[in-house]
Amino acid sequence: MASLRPKATLAFASSAEDLRERVMDSVGAPWGVIVGLSESGVSDMNLAAAVAHDGMAGSVVLVTRNASGSLRSRASQAGIDTVIDMGEVDAAVAVARAKGSAGGVRADGAAAPAAEGGEPPRDLDDVPFALDEPDGLSWSEKTMTPAGPAEGGRGSMLVFVSGRGGVGKTTIASECAVVASLWGLSVAVVDLDLSCGNVYAGFGVGAPVDLAKLAANGVPSIETMGRSCVRLANDACLWGPCERPEMAEQVMPHVGRLLEYLAQRYELVLVDTSTTFTDAVAEAVQKADRVFVVHDGAPGSIGSAGRTSSLVVRLGVARTRMVRVENVANPRAKNDLGPGIGQRGLEGAPFFRVIDGGPEVQEVAAAGGIRELVREGGPMVQGVKVMLARTLAELGALPSDEDAQLAAHVETRRPRFKFFSRREEVV
Repeated sequence: MASLRPKATLAFASSAEDLRERVMDSVGAPWGVIVGLSESGVSDMNLAAAVAHDGMAGSVVLVTRNASGSLRSRASQAGIDTVIDMGEVDAAVAVARAKGSAGGVRADGAAAPAAEGGEPPRDLDDVPFALDEPDGLSWSEKTMTPAGPAEGGRGSMLVFVSGRGGVGKTTIASECAVVASLWGLSVAVVDLDLSCGNVYAGFGVGAPVDLAKLAANGVPSIETMGRSCVRLANDACLWGPCERPEMAEQVMPHVGRLLEYLAQRYELVLVDTSTTFTDAVAEAVQKADRVFVVHDGAPGSIGSAGRTSSLVVRLGVARTRMVRVENVANPRAKNDLGPGIGQRGLEGAPFFRVIDGGPEVQEVAAAGGIRELVREGGPMVQGVKVMLARTLAELGALPSDEDAQLAAHVETRRPRFKFFSRREEVV
């Protein structure tokens, strides 16, 4: 993609049928389509030929390995515009790396000559670096362009924790992912409730990619980490949980490497956690730019949040990196920390309220409608937007999107109580 249209927006289809439907339904400028390196389903050649035959794509590119003259001839006859051989691309990048330049493939699609005896480029851990990862970044982009706006070319990492279940932590993290992707950020969501996580259910995903793949062959390669995800939206992908709960312990030693990889490749990394502080959760908390301690107003919830924040502090996380979030909040309630939470890391932390969206919010989320929930808006979504925008602004990572800018500067006020009106005012 970088070699063909460096400034283009990249979207991913979930299947051959989805790809053809998207192209057929496209409005405005015709889409360019890249097909290739698929591991199942319709063959790449047949799919590319079908898209070309539909006649709705602006251009069709077939990506393959070891492309023969016969294959190129058949592709041309089928109406496929370009055939890219990944072996030639790897060789071109190896040459560019040896020369110390940005490398890649020239804009006209012609590959640079291969280095004699050259090998594919390798990352700092001596792992072959693949160019066919789902996020579509090439080696040259990785080394020359920061992945996110955070300091040091590292994406912002936000981790959501709680001391008890059912407080809405997963729903808030999922809404943040959709909101951020709508603002134009590339988002990686990691479900570190490795045994029983259900972030994928809120997006209507039938089954996530089993994160146990990370532990299959020792230290996971970049390609393995890049492919161990499922796409939630055009610019948001999900990693985790494990298909079998008993595999969670084997995955935990590799979580740190995965988080560092994602922070280098995505502008925003959102981590949902289990209520139990496993080794993986503890490592994520220590790496986080901000740790959101989520609770609700139920009896005992404040105490659980206090114990959770105390543990976060003992893990070495500065109090300035902690944020308190009250979910399903009553907008008329006072901002009272209450007994059991003071002096445990949250007494001076930024505080956000996410207004109760009502039973229908839970029903929509349970039915896989997180995306629709965010698009429809409402008080709950507005609260999430304000929380996310102000946090990103504090980190220097707020996107220029108009909605994000408005959310960061919206004024909050306590609603007035009216005796003779049933209409509710929203903060």
